[in-house]
Amino acid sequence: MKHLFMNQTHPIRRTARLAVIATFAALLSAAPFHAAFAQTAPALGSAESFAVLAGTAVTCTDSTIAGDVGVYPGIAVTQTNCTINGTIHTEDASSVAAYNDFLSAYDALALKQCDYVLSGNLGGVTLTPGVYCFDAAATVTDRLTLDGPADGVWIFKIGTSGTGALTGTNFSVVMSGGGQASNVYWWVAQAATMTTSNFQGTILAGAATTFTGGSLIGRDLSKAAVTLTGVTITGAAPIHAVFVQTVPALGSAASFAILGGPAVTCTDSTLTGDVGIFSPVPSGSSVTQTNCTINGTINAGDVSAVAAYDDFLSAYKALQALPATSCDQTLTGTLAGVTLAPGIYCFDAAATVTGQLTLDGPANGVWIFKIGTSGIGALTGTNFSVVMSNGGQASNVYWWVAEAATMTTSNFQGSILAGAATTFTGGSLIGRDFAKAAVTITGAAITGCK
Repeated sequence: MKHLFMNQTHPIRRTARLAVIATFAALLSAAPFHAAFAQTAPALGSAESFAVLAGTAVTCTDSTIAGDVGVYPGIAVTQTNCTINGTIHTEDASSVAAYNDFLSAYDALALKQCDYVLSGNLGGVTLTPGVYCFDAAATVTDRLTLDGPADGVWIFKIGTSGTGALTGTNFSVVMSGGGQASNVYWWVAQAATMTTSNFQGTILAGAATTFTGGSLIGRDLSKAAVTLTGVTITGAAPIHAVFVQTVPALGSAASFAILGGPAVTCTDSTLTGDVGIFSPVPSGSSVTQTNCTINGTINAGDVSAVAAYDDFLSAYKALQALPATSCDQTLTGTLAGVTLAPGIYCFDAAATVTGQLTLDGPANGVWIFKIGTSGIGALTGTNFSVVMSNGGQASNVYWWVAEAATMTTSNFQGSILAGAATTFTGGSLIGRDFAKAAVTITGAAITGCK
C-alpha cells in the first residue's frame, strides 16, 4: 500500500514508479495504469437504478432529480419546489430490494483492499483508476481529475479506520480520457456533505448525506437521511449500457432523412437527405413541396422507398418488443436541464418536453428513448433542444414513439420512429424522421444522419 500526500498545486503524474520528493506535501506518481483493469465495479444490484436512496427520509428543496428515488425502512419523501423525473418508491418491494443491495455493496466495499492512502484536499490532483483510501475524515476542495478509459474504475474509501466523514466545499470532480461517472464509487464510513460542489460518482454513506447547491452526476445512497437543497441530481446510467446496447438495425431506411407512410408535406423548409413515401396517391406524388428545398432523392412508392419503409417497420417492432426490464430508467417531467448517459430511457405514456436535454457519452454510446411503453403515448416538444456532449453522436440516438411526434421551435437530434404522424414546425432536426402516417414539415431544417 502506498501513501500519497496531496497539496493544492501539484498533480500526481503517471510514471514507472513512485518516489517521495519531500516529507511534507510530497509529489508522487499516479497509480499504475493496470489498476484500470484490475479493479471491477462493485455490484450494486437493484440499487443501480436509483439516483437517490435513503434509509430514513429524503428531503428535496429547490432541486431537480433525474432518476428513481427510494426510501426504506423510512417512508418520508418531502418535496418543496422539487422536480423528480423518475419513480418514487417508499417501503415497496423495489425500495426494499434496492436498500438491501446497497447494504451488501457497502459491506463489500468496506473489505476492499486499498492501493493508496491519501491525505490533503485533492485540489489540482489527477488520479488514474484504482482504490484510494483516507484513514479518517476527508475535507476536499478545488478540482479532482479522474483520468482513465471508459472501463476504468475508481474507488474512494473515507474513514477506513472506522470513523470519518466526507466534506466538500467548492469541490469538483472532472472525468478525463473517457472515464465514466458511473464507474466512480465513494464509500464513506459516516456522513457525506457537499456544498456548491459539482460531484461525480456513486456515494455509499454510512450516515446522512447533504447536498447544498451544485450538482451530482451519479447516485446518492445513504443509510440515513438524504437532504438536497438547490442541487441537480442526474442518476448515472450503468456503464455497460454504452457497450451492451447496440444500434437498432434500420437496414435500407438508414439512408433516408424522411420516410412517411402516405405523404410528406414540406413548406418553407430545407431537407438534406433522401425522402421517401411507401406509395403515391392515385392522383400522383404525395411529396408536396411549397418553397421547400430537398437536397436528395425523392422516392415515391418505388423499390427503394418500399424496402426502406419495410425496414423501418421492422426496426419499429424490434424497439417496441424490448421488455420493460430493458429500461435503465423510467422518466417523467419535461427533461429540462437533465443530462443522461447512454442507455434505454422510457416514458410509460405520453412525454411533453421543453428546455435542454444533454446526452453525455462517447462516440459509440447509444441512447434509446421509448415513449408510450404502456401502448399509448405521443411525444410533444416546444422550445426543446437536444445537445450532444463528449463525443456523443446524433446518429446513435433513437426515439421510439407509440403514437404521434410533434416538435415546435425545437432543435432536435436523433432518429424518430413514430407510430403515427410527425410534425416539425420551426427549429431543426439532425437525424431521421420516420412515421407510419404523414410527415409535415414547416419552417424547419432537416439534416439526415449518415
